[in-house]
Amino acid sequence: MTTIPMTEYYIQKSLELNLFWIRIIKEHFIFMQANLMCQDVPYIQQTEEFKSQFEGFLHETICLANGLIGSEVLLSGELLTDKTLSAERKTVELTGIKIGIPITVEECNLTPGTLPMPGLSPELAANISSLNERIITCACSVAEFMEKVYQDVIHCRLYTTKLPSIYAHQRRETLNYIKLLRRLQNHQRLDPQFIIVEEEMFWNYNMMVHAEAMRQLLDFSEQAMIKKANDFAQRFHNLVSKFRDDAKPPVGLKQITSESRRATVAIRDFKATSTDRILECQLKGVMSALLTDHLLRETNYYLRILNAKV
Repeated sequence: MTTIPMTEYYIQKSLELNLFWIRIIKEHFIFMQANLMCQDVPYIQQTEEFKSQFEGFLHETICLANGLIGSEVLLSGELLTDKTLSAERKTVELTGIKIGIPITVEECNLTPGTLPMPGLSPELAANISSLNERIITCACSVAEFMEKVYQDVIHCRLYTTKLPSIYAHQRRETLNYIKLLRRLQNHQRLDPQFIIVEEEMFWNYNMMVHAEAMRQLLDFSEQAMIKKANDFAQRFHNLVSKFRDDAKPPVGLKQITSESRRATVAIRDFKATSTDRILECQLKGVMSALLTDHLLRETNYYLRILNAKV
């Protein structure tokens, strides 16, 4: 249980959560745009609208966040890595998709805050509360759209070059973000043991899906990388299978957490290497550097959570 006063906790956690998840969801629409057919104009227009909305949310959050987020978050690589800007620029160059690169540059200049936070005000809390509510409303629409796209793809009403399960995966991430934001809005504090189980169930499953997706997107000539991705998928599948019931922690939770951390460190390095090799044009497949950097940031986010537990 944190000792941070509710106002400080609410402000800092809202900003940190939004800085991470807004960029993740924004990038979901960049990847979707790259995989849609030119004839599917309504879908393209909707993805562009959502992408623009989340870029606006990100800019607004950055303006509020300077000096108010924890140094461990800022240094974790979950918001940006040393590869993000290069990956964005390469994606613009290769696809022509518009990306708010100045927003990323602006975010690179964020500075951390310390607790207790100076200069907090009811007005700041009200502004963040308003932002959170607007994000929740928009994210609910995103989840509905992702479900529609998934259904259209699997029922052969829409063709994309993205694996159908990825749309379901992105919807699941969106719903998780909505859940976490709603908890903050309701000032809901749950049992720490429940949170540990919930987080490890969610993120170990996510890491498994990441490995499965990378395995599918690598060129068949990349046998060594395919094997590594497959091994990671199996490793995280084994960890996921240990969580049978989210109502209570599994036996040996501390040991599972330690193994989750070791596996997450290893897959982080795999994703970082993959991103570097794509940027250097040394890895064959249908993954962009922005996609693998996106997956890397999610892994860094989970690793920070795990590091606080072990």
